[in-house]
Amino acid sequence: MAPRRGSSGHLRGFHDASYGNLGNASFLEGHVAAIRQLACRNPWIDIDRFGGAGVSGGGFATVRAMLTHADLYKVGVALCGNHDLRHYLALWADTYLGEGTEEQWAETANPNLAANLTGKLLLVHGELDDNVLPYQTLNLVDALIDADKDFDLLIVPGVEHSFMGRGHYVTRRTWDDLVRHLLGTQPPEGYALQPFPAGTELHG
Repeated sequence: MAPRRGSSGHLRGFHDASYGNLGNASFLEGHVAAIRQLACRNPWIDIDRFGGAGVSGGGFATVRAMLTHADLYKVGVALCGNHDLRHYLALWADTYLGEGTEEQWAETANPNLAANLTGKLLLVHGELDDNVLPYQTLNLVDALIDADKDFDLLIVPGVEHSFMGRGHYVTRRTWDDLVRHLLGTQPPEGYALQPFPAGTELHG
């Protein structure tokens, strides 16, 4: 049986195909094919205004999608992404990539593809993040500057990986960015989200 590609909860074949292939970010080409097929079946889907947002590994995948499938992913908000797995927790990355070669590890690093950016990207990171260190985003920023790319950056003071206490602000900024660049309009002025109740902040 051919592996079913996508998110978690699939057959063993999916995991076998994914192992050692972290740079593909959960088979992005499978996601792209599914999105295009859905757009063909549903004319209300505007495939020319497509983007994504993600936290932690999802932040990595959001940037990866924009750098490897720029024809589809034109807008992205990446929150505390682990953009270079060579500098992330070995117990996480090694579990899914294995020992890997130097070339394989380099292929998973988003900064190495920074020159491919063409869309609108907002990078967000907590100043005190001790899971995905701020260095991960700043290293990507460094590569984007070297590639002379435009992007937006928000460093949130005093918060860690889940943006505890300021998740409401980060959520509003995420929504506002998507509204501006996908809908092509300005968000309502003067609205603000209330702080999330304890235990419901953003999590990676």
